[in-house]
Amino acid sequence: MADLTEPAADHENCPICRHIPDHKFVETLHTDPRLPEQVKRLEILGGYGFHGYGNEQVRKCPLCKTYYTYLYDHDSESGVGIGWTDEEITRITPESALDVMDRVLKTSQRALEHWTKKFHKTQDTYAQRWMTEYTQEVNRLTREIASLKELLGIGE
Repeated sequence: MADLTEPAADHENCPICRHIPDHKFVETLHTDPRLPEQVKRLEILGGYGFHGYGNEQVRKCPLCKTYYTYLYDHDSESGVGIGWTDEEITRITPESALDVMDRVLKTSQRALEHWTKKFHKTQDTYAQRWMTEYTQEVNRLTREIASLKELLGIGE
């Protein structure tokens, strides 16, 4: 059985993950360094947040199934400062992925409740869009958590 206390060793041979370092932080508004293009090929499991700003995402490689956290944070300082745009990617263990997915799931469930109430009150298409997005995210995270717990042999 694979050692699940470390990120999957398969990532070293994966056409996607071998180009992604264990951890990388970049400030993209004022500097040239960027995250590897392969980060865009990772599946977003959850953590969109409101437009994704400043919220932790959990991502997974579609090929080797390695998990990552991703952070995108942007602040324009409303024209009174220089602002920033940060991106960060970190490879994580399956156990850590469970913890992150649990946090993200709870946040997504609260967001779903908010947008569902708003939609039922207003019938607003914007609220409907977010209600749909969060429903899909909650379902995706719930399936992924159950699948990973089964793989790790963790009971409910």
